[in-house]
Amino acid sequence: MMSISFGRRLAAALATASLVLMGPAGAARAEARPVLEQDWRVRVMPLGDSITWGVGSSSEDSYRSALYWRLAAAGVNADFVGSQRSGDSPDPDNEGHKGWTIAQLADHVDEWLWTYEPDVILLHIGTNDMVRGVQDAPRQLDALLDKIAEDLPTAQVFVAKIVGLGDYSDTPAQRFRTVEYNAAIPAIVASKGPNFHLVDQSNVHGIDMFNREHPNDYGYRKMAWNWYSALSTVLDNGGGAWPSAGNPYRAGYGYRCLQRSTLGRAAQGCHTWYQRRPGVWQLPFAQKVRYRVKVGGKVVTRVRIVTRWLTAA
Repeated sequence: MMSISFGRRLAAALATASLVLMGPAGAARAEARPVLEQDWRVRVMPLGDSITWGVGSSSEDSYRSALYWRLAAAGVNADFVGSQRSGDSPDPDNEGHKGWTIAQLADHVDEWLWTYEPDVILLHIGTNDMVRGVQDAPRQLDALLDKIAEDLPTAQVFVAKIVGLGDYSDTPAQRFRTVEYNAAIPAIVASKGPNFHLVDQSNVHGIDMFNREHPNDYGYRKMAWNWYSALSTVLDNGGGAWPSAGNPYRAGYGYRCLQRSTLGRAAQGCHTWYQRRPGVWQLPFAQKVRYRVKVGGKVVTRVRIVTRWLTAA
């Protein structure tokens, strides 16, 4: 089954763009950033596993709520689609399936694509393959993308390098598999043609993770920003006004919840972390320090409270 709606939208958008962007440079710009009419609803399918569904998110919204509001602020009339509903955002539809592997997703993807005919697909899949040690995950991803291309040749497909792991000490094998899998993804995506786009979500890790595999709310904000930045290549109106406020990578502080951490018990739970230097996040915590002092000719032990800083790797 073939969806032609988005192809028609793009064709119309490019025709409009060619009237206002003159010359070869204007034509190139129109091709890269199609102008979408405001009354068009762009069907977006968040596709993947429990990370797409929202495990680890306090509201089970995953990245979807933050992305929805960012797109709305950019003037994009997005309609999230899928058979699942989770979270409390204005549009909770998604195709996130807890515990699923690439192969399980591939077994059902035809039906979902034919039913919802998304214009845009946001694919984040492979984490459960890494948990289970699936050896041919890159090959399975390659086959899944072929299915998507055959079912919806006009869809814009954004494929993620998957998020990393939480700051746990007992995951070296899974960490290695994840790095290897992510290293294979760029070539796979590049082989599928201009409608397929790579999105690097692997910089979501460590204190961005609620537990071993699932981001916390701040990690999901970073995921939303990564999708949003990538989507500008096809959804930006070409006017150079794609909003850039609220970049979580540049924030001075952020509230994060961690189940576990090799940084110790002080890092566990929910705390406000501070980005005291670019890319360096630190957590203040109170620590008792004992010291000895002479009082009335006697040496006594006293305690004072000092502030220490944990630094995230």
